[in-house]
Amino acid sequence: MAQKLLAPILNGEMEWVYEEADQLFLQKEEEEAVRHTLIKNIHMTGEELSHMRFYSVIFENCSFQDCSFLRGEFNDVIFRSCDVSNSVFTDSYFNRTEFSHCKGMGAIFGGSTILHMKVTDCNLDYANLDSCKLEHVRFLESQLRGSFLTQCHFKDVIWNGADLERASFFKTLLRGTDFTTSNIKGLILSDDGKEIGGAVVDLYQAAELSRYLGVTIKS
Repeated sequence: MAQKLLAPILNGEMEWVYEEADQLFLQKEEEEAVRHTLIKNIHMTGEELSHMRFYSVIFENCSFQDCSFLRGEFNDVIFRSCDVSNSVFTDSYFNRTEFSHCKGMGAIFGGSTILHMKVTDCNLDYANLDSCKLEHVRFLESQLRGSFLTQCHFKDVIWNGADLERASFFKTLLRGTDFTTSNIKGLILSDDGKEIGGAVVDLYQAAELSRYLGVTIKS
């Protein structure tokens, strides 16, 4: 059963506004957390931002392509109209976060803990979420074509209007997951399809998955 999704806690107007990359670099150099800050219109490529901590932060219209946020911490954070394509968030921690109208094609989240996250109208094609812990997560009207969600732990993960064509759920148990509003064409599973056991699908999706059940459906 779906549980209440906790939204980011943001108290009124932000105390700080960052519009220059140097402001972020200074916080990293001093190993200080970024708190109560609006970060907007910052564009970076290939920068090192690992181990940074963000609390009550909004990223707006930013681009962080091929950047490293390795082992980052994101608490009460919103990414709005941002591009984090090919960036690395491996082994990071997300709690009460939102991604809205963002691009994250090829982004790597492997090994991360993701709690209370909402992803709305985003393109995460070919993103890597292998070995992630996802609890109370919503993917709404978003693309994850060719993405990797192998060996994940799922709890209360909801897909609504998601495009999961050719996504891999190898060794990720999907019991109770409802895919009826999403595209799961070409889903990649184990040879015996044990991951999909107990999932909720419609008749057309059941026919798509029949190859894993060892049966042939005739029209």
